[in-house]
Amino acid sequence: MSQDKKDLKEKAQGATLIAGGTVAGAGVAATVGGMGLAVGGTAVGITAAPVAAAGSIVGSAAYGAKKALEEKDATALAAIAGGAAAGAGTSALVGGMGLAVAGTAIGIGMAPLAAAGAVVGLAGYGLKKLWLE
Repeated sequence: MSQDKKDLKEKAQGATLIAGGTVAGAGVAATVGGMGLAVGGTAVGITAAPVAAAGSIVGSAAYGAKKALEEKDATALAAIAGGAAAGAGTSALVGGMGLAVAGTAIGIGMAPLAAAGAVVGLAGYGLKKLWLE
């Protein structure tokens, strides 16, 4: 297989994972319905668009994980650690948060934000691999 075909195949795989994540996020929003985020005494509704965007981030992170494993690229760990640190820092800066879904609410502490940050870091790595290399 020529290098151009390999590159096109990789781009198609990445785009498929991102599109699939976006569709899955939209499906979650449609299925679950009314969600809200409470931060610092204020609450905002979460519509389908941010949930679909979160799905695209997860799709990009999946592509990043795939590429990191295929290439045995340890720089992905730096992206994950940086994202986790940013998530933990956000939690420390903002403080108490909560997520309301389907008539119930849960508190969001530092660990879930650090995990979400790690996913965002890996998504950035995935986008870098998809579009810049």
